[in-house]
Amino acid sequence: MAPDTNEEHIRQAYGEIAPAYEVLFPSLHRYGDRVERFLEQAVTPGCRVLDVGCGTGLLTRGLEASVEVVGLDLSPEMLALARQGRPTGTWRVHSYHQPIPLELGRFDVLLAIGCLDFCEDLGQVLKYFSAALRPGGRMLFTVLERRPGLDGHEVPRRQVRTAGASVWLSFPSFEETTGALTAAGLLPLGYSHAPGWVHLMEQRTMYFGWWDVARR
Repeated sequence: MAPDTNEEHIRQAYGEIAPAYEVLFPSLHRYGDRVERFLEQAVTPGCRVLDVGCGTGLLTRGLEASVEVVGLDLSPEMLALARQGRPTGTWRVHSYHQPIPLELGRFDVLLAIGCLDFCEDLGQVLKYFSAALRPGGRMLFTVLERRPGLDGHEVPRRQVRTAGASVWLSFPSFEETTGALTAAGLLPLGYSHAPGWVHLMEQRTMYFGWWDVARR
């Protein structure tokens, strides 16, 4: 499936579930408190936070008012809900396969949680993210990590069903991700391999590589 077609299917899928997304979130996601702990460490009063693949903005909605939040997502329906939840934020339709718009400026903190599952070119996307960070800026991102012997994670790419159209998921290896980080000028600060979300159609827990990194 071509990247543009895959993104259109992703946009459709998330647009359809947007009204129920926040109700479904607890049953679908297995993030634990990883995002909250990262934000407690990385976010300071008055800083700028970029939330890529922000969905309805749940992960950044509770940040204090002095923090400037910018959220990017493929789904206008998701962004409309994010705007309701945090009216002071900036919410825009954008594909991370394109550079982060220069007019948005640079950021102190970047989140990309659960969205790089659909990434066609991790190395290029991480370069875009790095360019959007200030030197020393922090990023927490996740990838579906390819691991031999882990059910559903053995191949680089595979197609999965949604309630509507099927979409392609990508599974970079640990070594591929570390190479992409180095090429993007990003320094790993922390890593864990842990649950990410539950694929209801397959009744399978999908596992993330959780990466805490900084721009050099």
